[in-house]
Amino acid sequence: MALVTIRILDGPERGKAFHQVATPVTVGREEGNLIQLSDERISRYHLKIHENNGAIILTDLQSTNGTRINGEVVSVWHLRPGDIISAGRTVLVFGSTDEITTRLASLAKQDLSSCVPMGVDGEEFNFLSRSLERVTTDDINSSLFDVAIFRGLSPKELAPLHLLAPPSIPTGLQPRSAAELTEFLQYLHLRLRYLVASVKPEPNKKNDNNKTDTNRVTVAADQWQNIIDLYDRIAKYLNSISEP
Repeated sequence: MALVTIRILDGPERGKAFHQVATPVTVGREEGNLIQLSDERISRYHLKIHENNGAIILTDLQSTNGTRINGEVVSVWHLRPGDIISAGRTVLVFGSTDEITTRLASLAKQDLSSCVPMGVDGEEFNFLSRSLERVTTDDINSSLFDVAIFRGLSPKELAPLHLLAPPSIPTGLQPRSAAELTEFLQYLHLRLRYLVASVKPEPNKKNDNNKTDTNRVTVAADQWQNIIDLYDRIAKYLNSISEP
């Protein structure tokens, strides 16, 4: 059992906060949920937050409209302080002020060059940007202003919270699971190897500003189809993980 803090940033229950509540926590419209929402786009039992081997895991409970973390659709996710959860019209932030502050400070000391931004075009990020623009030192009634970690910070300063770092390989795998993971990664590696081998630099050309453009390459047509197929397969893999 772990204790978690969740705040509702937007939606019908905007401004509510759940401080240090014990896991598991379910979110949905039904009365049996610890976090009960009146949002009509939320399923009766929409998602669950629980602890597993020291990690806080969010699981979408096969909801009708799905769950997004930091703008990306997920079925299961390892939550970290500052993660933005979007379900229906409701936007929540995971973690206490101290937890988010600590994580931001830690990220500031790390090399984030290999990280990938999540949900750049997600609605919750547009909401966050708009809300931060509205919040001023005079806006003491804003529910977002009550989240002290956001006070005076811009979306750019909060962006490191929503970067996806290169993942670590799971430890303690059984031999069969290790072999299956190796085969999965080898398959992706081979597909990408053929793609990279097909890339050729283009001769230098003048761009629209009459400057030499040396940053263009060409990809073989069959390998372009390869990457589209791989993109589709990975999406299916992600979806299949949570299917019963």
